[in-house]
Amino acid sequence: MKRFLPLVWCLMLFQIAQAQTSRIVSGSTAFSVKFILGTCEGTFDAPTGKANFNETNLNNSSFDISIPANSFKTNNNSRDKDMKSEKYFFVTKYPNIHFKSTQIEKKANHYQATGTLTIRDVTKTVSLPFEAVKNNDGGYTLSSSFDINRLDYKVGQKDWKLKDIVTVKLKAVIH
Repeated sequence: MKRFLPLVWCLMLFQIAQAQTSRIVSGSTAFSVKFILGTCEGTFDAPTGKANFNETNLNNSSFDISIPANSFKTNNNSRDKDMKSEKYFFVTKYPNIHFKSTQIEKKANHYQATGTLTIRDVTKTVSLPFEAVKNNDGGYTLSSSFDINRLDYKVGQKDWKLKDIVTVKLKAVIH
């Protein structure tokens, strides 16, 4: 039994290492929405938070990420100020956009994270597609592109000059 003790310790340490929470170390958040004069493109700061992803153990994978709503940028100061106001993101009252997964699964050639997305005071269940690429250092680069309806989250009102659908592109590097 004594000679198996080192093996047992190694297995326990491996399990502990697998259970540790990864964190996002870098990334980006971009969006685009069509309006009467073309397409408005902009960014938010990179997502931050916890991201556990293991392609061989999706049941123990999870995401709990936030994006600061105040980091909204389109390189138009008056528009950016308006978007941060009560009329749109209301960043003084709702400082973060938040996603927390409840399930992660493999779908054909990509993955899907189902969970709750909260913008302002509205929380909805969504399914977000994403791709995962294992990095040389053992971490992952995760990327997702999805559409959301801004009106579902009370971001502005119906307006013939601005489309309702916003395309979001997220990228996160986790370790």
